[in-house]
Amino acid sequence: MERNRPVSVVLVDEYPLFRKAMADLLVSTGEFQVLGQTSEGDTALGLASLGPDIVVMSLEAEEYSALDLLKEIKYRQRNTRVVMVMSSANSSGQLMRAIRLDANGYLLRTISPTDFIEQMKKTANGGMAASEKVTTALAEKLRGDTYAIEEVRKVSALTSREQDVLGYVASGISNQEIAKRLGISEGTVKVHVKHTLKKLNFRSRVELAVWAAEHGFKVKTKPA
Repeated sequence: MERNRPVSVVLVDEYPLFRKAMADLLVSTGEFQVLGQTSEGDTALGLASLGPDIVVMSLEAEEYSALDLLKEIKYRQRNTRVVMVMSSANSSGQLMRAIRLDANGYLLRTISPTDFIEQMKKTANGGMAASEKVTTALAEKLRGDTYAIEEVRKVSALTSREQDVLGYVASGISNQEIAKRLGISEGTVKVHVKHTLKKLNFRSRVELAVWAAEHGFKVKTKPA
């Protein structure tokens, strides 16, 4: 996706040094603009009202409910993508609830600077930010979650094209890029994703991607 302006970002995290590191790193690329940063929930809502492209938000905040804040941001700013940041993959239960509230990705605080920028660019282009260790933990959660097990339907219920699309979804690729790679329209991709979600009875694209990656659908991506 071509842009004529920087990607706007709001940073919400309880650690000032970590916030500053993220902000400095993003600004240094020349491709991102940090609209503001805070450790407070009320201030975060105020910053979110500016309509940023991305909000990077701590999943483990103690001063406010990260899930309530995520829900409110998504309600007020449907086009804003929210990436959850976490210290440990052990928070997968909390993260699963965030995903079901339409979080657009998840990253560990231990992510390298290079990977952080790569994941942020992917998110800006409509893809999914993901740390591999967290994906593994989420897959374990799905296997042990009775609710999730009941949601999963056999792959045979999917058409061959839906399975093709699912592989790209598992890799965190945007609908626009999937359409380009498969030679179909973006609208058709959206229909395939919608049908796949319904057949497998998942409520979010990220939850679908985690399940698909765990079941061997993930494709190897090539640099553009």
